[in-house]
Amino acid sequence: MARKLRYFPSPRALLAFEAAARSSSLTEAAKELNVSRVAVSRQVRQLELQLGFDLFSRGQSHVELTRSGKRLSHVISSAFRSIFDEIDMLTNASTDNLISISTTPGVSTYWLMPIIGKYKRIRPNVHFRLLVVQEIINLAASDVDVAIRYGSGSWPGTVSTFLQPNWVSPLCSRAFLATQGPFESLADLRRVPLLEYEVAVDPTSSWGAYFHHVGVSGGPPAAMSSYDSFVNFVQGVLDGQGVGLLGPPLMEQFLAAGILVPALEAPRVQQGSYFLCQPDGSTPSQSVREFRDWLLSELTPGEVEVTQGTSPEESRA
Repeated sequence: MARKLRYFPSPRALLAFEAAARSSSLTEAAKELNVSRVAVSRQVRQLELQLGFDLFSRGQSHVELTRSGKRLSHVISSAFRSIFDEIDMLTNASTDNLISISTTPGVSTYWLMPIIGKYKRIRPNVHFRLLVVQEIINLAASDVDVAIRYGSGSWPGTVSTFLQPNWVSPLCSRAFLATQGPFESLADLRRVPLLEYEVAVDPTSSWGAYFHHVGVSGGPPAAMSSYDSFVNFVQGVLDGQGVGLLGPPLMEQFLAAGILVPALEAPRVQQGSYFLCQPDGSTPSQSVREFRDWLLSELTPGEVEVTQGTSPEESRA
């Protein structure tokens, strides 16, 4: 490709040819491009010399495309239209209808993407830029309009609105429960494979801490698998590889569909919470304001609580 670009015609020559071909006039092309007629004629002639064939048959007052010129004109005009249409779409989206969202892979995969799909059915002209990162980022410096974060609600440079708390309890796939269950007590879980998200911030996300928290004693489980990716951890539970400590709101869709089920009646533990964050002092566009309000109505079960943070904390879920 790089080798071919060395022989690519001058963009100026292509513009001159396209304008002259569209108007069938070197004079009109010169007016459109704000150059002299001589300049247009020179550009077109240089293009013909480079290509090795004539593009126009020239008359006294007008030019007429040759057969080769017609074919090339069609291709170039179509390419220019595609470029201009894309630039126009990006320009409009960046100024009015583009919403930039930041969140973690777990939130993006299991909570946000279904929500975005639902919103786009309501507002098809709104476009999204999704920035999926593990780290806490500077929202203003990253040009992010909205972020969904997990933690205490306190992050420098942001205004945070409470969404929902996170809860965990032993969950498994329906197929796993059918083959490995039923379980009479939490102690019974020690004899089946347990899955764990090893880099979770919340202590009760580990099986040892959870068992201690709910007052279950005993030896180590028969089998334990751990994951440093939340998405892989969830997929392992969905695939029936074992029991995991999971819960709403991220797993709500799987619980509602019966894909994930409680392994048994067991205490559920509240962990951190999810917050809707925006850059402090920013002036969001109308599209961002409308999406934020809609998102709060979808994701907030009760009254909202607004906080402004000073101490960073966020899960890597």
